[in-house]
Amino acid sequence: MMKHTLAILTMGLITVFSAQSYAAEDVSKLNPQPGQWTTVVAIFDHLNNHYLLKTSVHDDVESCAARLENIAGQIKKANGVVFTAPRNTKLSFEKEEGIENEAKVLEVRCVLEPFKPERI
Repeated sequence: MMKHTLAILTMGLITVFSAQSYAAEDVSKLNPQPGQWTTVVAIFDHLNNHYLLKTSVHDDVESCAARLENIAGQIKKANGVVFTAPRNTKLSFEKEEGIENEAKVLEVRCVLEPFKPERI
């Protein structure tokens, strides 16, 4: 019984921390290695710039696809609109007061590293 309770509490904490990571993902610290999979979000920002943001790194395509499904759900709830930080270091689903950083999501996908982005 104690193990069952501990497992439920652990899963609850993982869920809470996962949900918080979607609020503002710091993408500047990602360092994908060859052979790893990354989730990529194609952005069209308020300054008419197109660019790709890598939002997570995975050792296998299954976990990348699961993360992709989660982020796609968040993007759908936000009607395809996200918010970026200066220098494109964060992706958020909440607008910060007084900051113009709205961006439209053009595409989301998993890519195998090393990934050389094509022109979008």
